[in-house]
Amino acid sequence: IDLDAGLFASCCYIRLDPATGVAQAAVAGHPRPLLRRPDGRTQLLDLPGGVVLGVDPQAQYPVAELRMDPGAVLALYTDGLVERPGVDIDDGISALRVALARAGGPGARPGGRTLASLADRLTATARHMTDRPDDIALLLATRRATPLRRK
Repeated sequence: IDLDAGLFASCCYIRLDPATGVAQAAVAGHPRPLLRRPDGRTQLLDLPGGVVLGVDPQAQYPVAELRMDPGAVLALYTDGLVERPGVDIDDGISALRVALARAGGPGARPGGRTLASLADRLTATARHMTDRPDDIALLLATRRATPLRRK
């Protein structure tokens, strides 16, 4: 491709219905999200995807459906969080997956843990490394066991 790589953007778009836990997801050249189930098991979501945005105006981005159980934690992240020079990105994703499983999630123990403190814990190592050439972003979402009631 003879185009400037700065013209491209990866994307992972997820629309979650918190009442049902059903989500629709589309991926454009972005790392696949991780899901930590309430029992602590984590998985890399195997979502179909397309090329990064900006490469092919005719590109198709299939939409997949998934379900989040109450108490699950969904993690979306940029490659800057899991990629380091000289290290395979799959190893970085596996390390994040293990860290997410070990860190637990909101309500994993008495008093729980906030999503903000969980995000701080998962990004701590990356934030303090000097050899990170890319941005670091992490978005966590959880589904409450009981929905908030509106007054």
